[in-house]
Order: sequence, then structure tokens, then C-alpha cells
Amino acid sequence: MGQAVAFRTARWDVVRMRHVVWGRWGVAGVLAALAIVVVTGWPAGLPSAGATAAGVYASPTPVPTGGPELVYVANTQGPVTAYLAGSTGSVPPVRQLAAPGAPNTYWGPWGIAFDTRGNAYAQSFLSNATTFVYPPGATTPSRIFRVAGPDSRAVAIDSAGYAYVATGQAEAMIAVAAPGASGVAANLYTVPAVRQIPTDESFHPWPGVLTTDTSGHVIAAVVRSIGNAVEFFNGGPSGGATPVRVIAGPHTGLGTCSSTCDQVAVAYSAFTGRLYVAVSQGQQTHINVYAGTASGDAAPVRVISGPSTGLAGKVITGIAGSQVDGTIYVLTKAAAFNSPGSILAFDRLADGDTPPRRVFTDGGTALRDGMGIALSTVR
Repeated sequence: MGQAVAFRTARWDVVRMRHVVWGRWGVAGVLAALAIVVVTGWPAGLPSAGATAAGVYASPTPVPTGGPELVYVANTQGPVTAYLAGSTGSVPPVRQLAAPGAPNTYWGPWGIAFDTRGNAYAQSFLSNATTFVYPPGATTPSRIFRVAGPDSRAVAIDSAGYAYVATGQAEAMIAVAAPGASGVAANLYTVPAVRQIPTDESFHPWPGVLTTDTSGHVIAAVVRSIGNAVEFFNGGPSGGATPVRVIAGPHTGLGTCSSTCDQVAVAYSAFTGRLYVAVSQGQQTHINVYAGTASGDAAPVRVISGPSTGLAGKVITGIAGSQVDGTIYVLTKAAAFNSPGSILAFDRLADGDTPPRRVFTDGGTALRDGMGIALSTVR
């Protein structure tokens, strides 16, 4: 019975892959995907001898093709750096987005995100908390805006181009900027928020707390003394202040934030249709995988945890999913600040005590200042 269910799930993932690839890249994309199947055994999650009754999935050895994607890392004391997604070991960045030196700005990025046109959004945390927007391939921003106050720790962009910035010095909220928002130096690049969304959280600054899905939602991971949660809000300029859906409860595995705080980071994968939540919980640090429609006290469909994962004893400051093969990337560190880090890449169907398929770090900086991460084909 379990093998039959696993096979049906895997077959559905293949069908989803076909529709996603066909819709985005047409015939050429489908042919490229089929080539990946031949070379790597895609979708790398079909039932195999590596699957056990406990649900532990052993990923096959990856073929290090490098792929078309880059993993972008926001570094608080340096540039945004990008690495080939297929990297292993110590590697140099292949692209950097440095501080532009624009007047009346402060550079200290915690968040990085991309819109559908390939523009990169680097979100600074302190002082003016400005958002810098870099066109594809550019090394200087084409526009700068400030829609929220200090302590702006994450940014996400929806398919319509609305930008969501998580802030919280005065109160925890998400400020929404209009598509194409751009300010001027004279007023610190301030633009009006088309909307402000309060979030139900105890403010403990952490990157990676925002994402958007394909159903028009902005999704916030929030920490609370009564139990952490994931809140879904209608996106755009006119959604309400109340979440339309909340994942919370004792079966969710999201942890809590009281005497100690289990920090959370979130990512939605349009490729798999799943929601991924990283919970930093000391030796029990783990990644929860939820159905895209999960609500209430929903248990994760999979949990990546255990000594073989490389997550135990670490914090996860950023999480992102590949839109090419569904691989899940996380930035892990011993501590959030001034601590060496590594990018761990897990198979999209990883479960239980599964080792990552790849591990890499920056050969120069060791990602000491790394915070939020994002994936993009933009180079």
C-alpha cells in the first residue's frame, strides 16, 4: 500500500513538472527536462531501494551539471553574492551585487528576492531600510525605494510586481509597495505603502520570513509565545488585514518563541506546489514540508531532520526552492551573525534523516554574514 501511494505521488509530481515546464519554456523546455531525466534519473524521488517504511528517502548521487540557476545570498556586511546551484565544496561567487553608494542609503542586506522579470530586490535591515532593485545582469540598481521602517528583514515579490517588506521596529507588519516603486534621495527614497498588513507575532528579527505563492497570497512565518505559525494573506493592494489561512497548532511542528525562540523561515515552491518551513530548534532543527493548501493544525507531509542531514545544532537563516528540479536549498550556520555557514541542497522528496545532495560555501567569506537566500536563472 505504501509503495503504491508513493508511486502515485511521484507520478503526480512528474505530471506537475510537465505542465510547469511546458507552460514556462514550451517544447524546448520539455525536451530539456527529458534530457535531465535521462542523465540524472529525474524526478529523483520515484520509489526505490532507498525508500523505507519509516519514510526515509536516500537521494541518488547527483550529476554535477551546475544547472541554469544561481543561489543568491544576502550578506549583512558585504555584497549579495551568487553561486552556481550545482556547486560543491568551497567555491567563489559568480556574480555580486554590491552597495551602490547612493546618497542617503544604508547597505546591510538581510533579504533577497526576484520578480518574474528577473529583477533582484536586496532588502537592507537598519537605518533607512531601503530596497535596492537590480535589473537582470546589472551591477547597480535601477531604482531604490523605502516603504517600511527600520528592522526590515525580508522581502518578497508577487507575480503582479507588488513588493512585500517585513518590518517591525514599532509593530510587526508587512508593508506593500506598488509595482515599479521608486523614490528619491531627498526624502530618503520613501514611497507610500499601498497597504499595511499586521502580523500576529512577537518581534524577534529573523530573515527569510516572507514568500508568495501562485494563488495570490503573501505568506509570513511568525514566531509567538503561544506557538509559531504561518499566516496567509490575500496579496495586492486591497486584501484584508486578517489572514485567510493560518497553519498553527501542536501537530504542525513549528515550535514556539517564549523563554527560548525557535526561529522560522519559509519558502513556497511553484514547482512542487509545497510549502517549506525551516525551524531552528537546536539539536532538533528541521525542515517541514506542507501541502500547498495546508491549514489549521496540519501535520507536515514530510520532515527533514536527524544527524545525517547536517541540520542538528544549526540555525537556518534562509530557505529557497529550485524552479528547475525542485531541490530545496537552506543556509545553515552555528549562529545567525558572524558565524561560518554552508548551503545545503536537499532532494525535493527528501524525508527523515536524509543527507543533503550537495554542500557548498564561499571559499573566501565562508558565508559568515549570510542571511536570506533566493534562487534565480538570472546571471
